Amino acid sequence: MFRFRAMKELKKKLKRRRRPLLSLGMLAAVFLAASAAGIGGAAIIQRAALGGSDAAPAVVSVPENADKPASASADNPRAKVLQALAGWKGEVELVLHRVYWCGEEDRMLGSRSAQEAAELLKSRRDWDAVFEAGGRLLLREQVEDLSPACRQTATIGMDEDGNLSLFDGPPRKDNVVRTFFQLDIRSLESSLSKERLHELEDGIRVSDRDEYNSVLSSFSDYAYRKSKGVMKQEP
Repeated sequence: MFRFRAMKELKKKLKRRRRPLLSLGMLAAVFLAASAAGIGGAAIIQRAALGGSDAAPAVVSVPENADKPASASADNPRAKVLQALAGWKGEVELVLHRVYWCGEEDRMLGSRSAQEAAELLKSRRDWDAVFEAGGRLLLREQVEDLSPACRQTATIGMDEDGNLSLFDGPPRKDNVVRTFFQLDIRSLESSLSKERLHELEDGIRVSDRDEYNSVLSSFSDYAYRKSKGVMKQEP
């Protein structure tokens, strides 16, 4: 049965391959007849190829994932900001808002021309931007570090639910900045000294990126099994 179907499909393919040859022969006959009648062969061949003078032109569809101009994308905030800057008359007030692992800060960058502001935004593709109606351009940057203010107060410790967390100050519920993973309390109690456990309860001070990563790494072995494969050290 399979062989019979395969032969049938093969015959269909051969028939389809013959069709262009037959069509060329028919067009050649039309051309000779048109030449004998004094009619432009090229025009008749074109009409014959299109199936008549009323044939509609072919429509070429563009793939959905094809590149589009930035200005045509409704979901591209940066493109919208750049469009707004292109039509802005006058200067733009620039404000850089930095968001850290712990803490945030604003930095005033002064006033620039709209063109200068656009060039700055284009040079930093990792920044988000919001152009406000009054001519204020708010630039937003994610910083993989502790803010200068948070470096003075940040601690890593255990919250009330037994999770290893980052705190802006002593380990308290209202000071939690981010939670990393749940700790295996039994494993901690059987492996760590009482002094180290007290440090974890009181919060271990971290003043820079290296100390932050070092504390995370030292406690990663005490994460529950479900969390071990998920916990990732910050870059």
